[in-house]
Amino acid sequence: MDPNVVPGSVLKTYLPTNHTLPTGWKLSSVFKEADSGPTQLPRSPAPSPTVLPDCDQLAGHGTGAAVGSPAAYAGVGVVDSSAHEVGVAVNSYPASEAAEVLSRLKVLEGICGTTYEPNSSGLLANPVTVTVSAVDGPGEGGVLVKVDRKIYVGQEFVVMQIGDRVLSVTSDNKYGGFADVVALAKAIAPRVK
Repeated sequence: MDPNVVPGSVLKTYLPTNHTLPTGWKLSSVFKEADSGPTQLPRSPAPSPTVLPDCDQLAGHGTGAAVGSPAAYAGVGVVDSSAHEVGVAVNSYPASEAAEVLSRLKVLEGICGTTYEPNSSGLLANPVTVTVSAVDGPGEGGVLVKVDRKIYVGQEFVVMQIGDRVLSVTSDNKYGGFADVVALAKAIAPRVK
């Protein structure tokens, strides 16, 4: 057991509530709070995906590739006034791994570009553009990742490091535009300890 890891049962207290969300936001009636409970998640003996995100992984796996394998987590869904469903998660890591999550993402700033995903015929014909840019904020700051799929659902998410914790806020454009994940992350970040 790593003493730096805050269990999911405590991380859930850092999540937003209807009373702490910015004006125009409320808890989702679809995506309820979930957490990893009072114990740490088992760690894989293999190299952690926490330190291996690259542009293709971000395009294919989004936030999951960005945050890797936390030792504990808590998450909840929230909705903005335009009915955008947004996922909010707080992950806890052993000492220094949260910093590795952010540093691996920052290395990709300005490097990712357009790649192609297979279409229904298996041809690499569907363009996907991944951009990573720095975001200032509480703690050690973070990054904004945009996964733009021209004809399919894209994703935007913010990953912020706060000590040994990582806050992620994720939106897709399934019903039109994206929610303002940067503003929401900055509003929630002070709750993360």
